[in-house]
Amino acid sequence: MNELRMHAHGGENGLRLEATACFDNGIVLITGDNGAGKTTLLRALAGLHPARGLIRVGTETWLDTDRGVCMPPERRRVGFVWAETVLLPWLDVAANIRLGAERESTAWLGEVCMAFEVDELLTRVPASLSRGEAQRVMLARAFYRRPALLLLDEPLSAQAPAVRARLRAVLAAMRERLGVPLILVSHDPDDASIADWRWHMRNGRLIHESADGAALGKTTCGETAWKQG
Repeated sequence: MNELRMHAHGGENGLRLEATACFDNGIVLITGDNGAGKTTLLRALAGLHPARGLIRVGTETWLDTDRGVCMPPERRRVGFVWAETVLLPWLDVAANIRLGAERESTAWLGEVCMAFEVDELLTRVPASLSRGEAQRVMLARAFYRRPALLLLDEPLSAQAPAVRARLRAVLAAMRERLGVPLILVSHDPDDASIADWRWHMRNGRLIHESADGAALGKTTCGETAWKQG
């Protein structure tokens, strides 16, 4: 069981972020208006935005303010796909995917690259990639690391509809293969088809919804969030 009880300030707009939830190793879909705090929540989970409270992922405690615990970002084992392209321009695609996880096997690299349809791009440099190709490279990199937590911010937004449908299924299958939680921020209603839980951010507060979209109030550990099927 993964546990989240934290608050943070959302930056320039002064938004106060409040999030309390428990979730298993499935897919969590987070929806909400622009500026609601979705990306800030992902950044706080990754240790890239200051936060107070408690974050536990599996058996690891990443943040526990009361005990003075704040694990640095490089130790949190997060696979992060940003909404914007974040690749090192002086490295080719293969090196970008392997960055920070060079000990993983060549076989795993090949499997991940085929799954995300980047196996023919490995010798290319980021400047030669389309936005959709770059997005798929970032997905391959996030999964290749075998992280403890996957954080995906609009990871399919640059894909054509047919490719998006294929990759949506790949996300579910590869997450199952790794057996880790995946938190997906998306405005695409079709992404609900792979979600085990659906959360909603509203004015910096995390709530959850029923299958028909009715708000159920602030998420708390012990409540049952909407679960697919």
